[in-house]
Amino acid sequence: AVVSTQSTGENRFFVEKNQTIVNFPISFDMAEFIETKVSDKYKSTEYNLLSNICHDGPAKGGTYPTHLHLASANQWFELQDLHVTKLQPQMITLSESYIQIYERADFSVDNKMS
Repeated sequence: AVVSTQSTGENRFFVEKNQTIVNFPISFDMAEFIETKVSDKYKSTEYNLLSNICHDGPAKGGTYPTHLHLASANQWFELQDLHVTKLQPQMITLSESYIQIYERADFSVDNKMS
């Protein structure tokens, strides 16, 4: 599942960035948003955050640091250009998030459902 937030607004004179921090979960159950005939096909309707793409800087520029979860190490990383640093999970939800990418909890890395 991919979730995108509107981070810029445009009026007649200029484009401006919305600086509001959007709260979002690291994991959540989408059962109430999925039709029963679809959710019955899967063991889980729980989704976990896989990646969080942020936007730092002005509306018509800036950078896009990415937070990526490495499941095998249960560790979050921040990637920006050629720099990779470890990140505490608490910092993910404090960022100016632009796009979140979620993975169904029963979907394994080798593309097979558990």
